Amino acid sequence: MDSKQEFYLEIPKRRAELPALIVLGIVVFVGWALHYGIFNTIGGLLWLLFAIPLLFWIYKKRTGEYFVRVNEEGIGFRQHFFSNYVYVPWNYMQRIDYLVFEINFMIKESAQVVCFPTSGLDDNQVDELKQYISKMVEIQPVSE
Repeated sequence: MDSKQEFYLEIPKRRAELPALIVLGIVVFVGWALHYGIFNTIGGLLWLLFAIPLLFWIYKKRTGEYFVRVNEEGIGFRQHFFSNYVYVPWNYMQRIDYLVFEINFMIKESAQVVCFPTSGLDDNQVDELKQYISKMVEIQPVSE
């Protein structure tokens, strides 16, 4: 094999963060409406004084880089705002299932399934990713 082969796909920040920010905004609004309805103006203002800094703290803590990286060692990805970085080496995988809206990786030891949802990617990007994963599986067999 020649030098390090890698498939890297960056997911735009807007696509990865916007749905979560809309949900957090709705939660803040509903909390404000509930507190305003029960405790009047003081309750609504106290909720906003508590919720808005908390919302900014969550945003600063969870924001980052969103990507999919496939190379000869394994696959790593962080798909959206609430997800954590996931890395699965090829030698830990027992089976790979290509479904319509996700790719599932089954781990050998625990039979745990790591799911990669493809809904955040375009169709041509998903096809390229599946082709590259198949290419890496041919080079490094998944099961023994």
